[in-house]
Amino acid sequence: MKNLKKFAALGLVGAMTLGLMGSTSVMAAGDTSEINGSHVFMFKSVGNAFGVIMYDGFSSYMEQVGENSTEKSPAETTVAAQVQLLDEAITQGAKSISISTNGDTGFDEVFAKAQESNIPIVSVDSKASADYRVTHNNQASTADIGAMQVRAAVMIVLGVPFDEADKSMESTVEAALADYDGEEIKIGVLSAGIDTPVQNGWIAEMEKELSKDMYAGKVSPELDKKYGDDEATKSTTQAQAFLAEGNVDVIISPTTVGIAAAGEVLTQAGSDIKLTGLGLPSEMAPYMPASADDDEFSFVCPYMMLWDVSHLGASTAAIQMAIQNDGFDGSEGSTVTMQAWGDYEEETFTAEADEDGGTGVLTGIPYVFDKNNMAEWVDKL
Repeated sequence: MKNLKKFAALGLVGAMTLGLMGSTSVMAAGDTSEINGSHVFMFKSVGNAFGVIMYDGFSSYMEQVGENSTEKSPAETTVAAQVQLLDEAITQGAKSISISTNGDTGFDEVFAKAQESNIPIVSVDSKASADYRVTHNNQASTADIGAMQVRAAVMIVLGVPFDEADKSMESTVEAALADYDGEEIKIGVLSAGIDTPVQNGWIAEMEKELSKDMYAGKVSPELDKKYGDDEATKSTTQAQAFLAEGNVDVIISPTTVGIAAAGEVLTQAGSDIKLTGLGLPSEMAPYMPASADDDEFSFVCPYMMLWDVSHLGASTAAIQMAIQNDGFDGSEGSTVTMQAWGDYEEETFTAEADEDGGTGVLTGIPYVFDKNNMAEWVDKL
């Protein structure tokens, strides 16, 4: 993960606090209360820490290039709530729309309205339909995220530390399983909504990973899936269900809300069930090792992963600016140039064909947080 020290300079801790207290629409500095002429950023729900940090990067980049931005995220994690706010944003003259969708379907009418109004749609984190988006901003490849979460889960059950020399963990988990002759390891997944595209894509890749020969007879190919809808209360209830059922050895939660809820439930219960997935160090600190001297396996979550969330927001803004100023149309092979931002030098991203018939731009990679780096990031992300 490249030059993440920019988080401190951007004051993300303060941004998170402000975002968690905010309403359904948060204006960037210098904006009026009108959407007219602003670039709209919409996450799954207002106050979600992941979305707050992403918007911080988005608005920071827009401010740097002299553009106004607005966050307009719904109170409820539903397609209907997003559609209502999208319709309002289009009617009020949004300059562009960047969105992490709450589902695969239900957006056609409002996205068509945006197209008719010449408002470009870029999806990020969770895809919008290829029929309506210019492109999708991928934080990391779907295959890598899904496979790496499975590998981390298996290694944690086996008591194998993360090795920085094997960032993908593939050779490490293969070697560990070769020596394993215990009972079949069972994995649970605490995801967001049952129809959330991004998590479902990662889960599909988890299942593909588990179909490899090295897992046969050693790790169950069946994932026990539960859904918390990215709501803290529901995610807590689902984590408690895993605890009560006692059917899994480890939980993967590919959502910052779910992993924090599971961390609290498992820690309070003193459970032997372990945890990994995608989380924010600031939210996961109570459940993870804090220094290299700690025994990571005495904590419920020995290690987890994420990516540079603020950069993901900034690169989404750069894509919108490339559409506005450089004729970027999202076609395969077309490129986006992102200005130097924070500690990042100028970058170029290329649109590549996606399996849904649209294109995607890859702007990040998974990064593992463990006992050797948690202290560095707990106050920054």
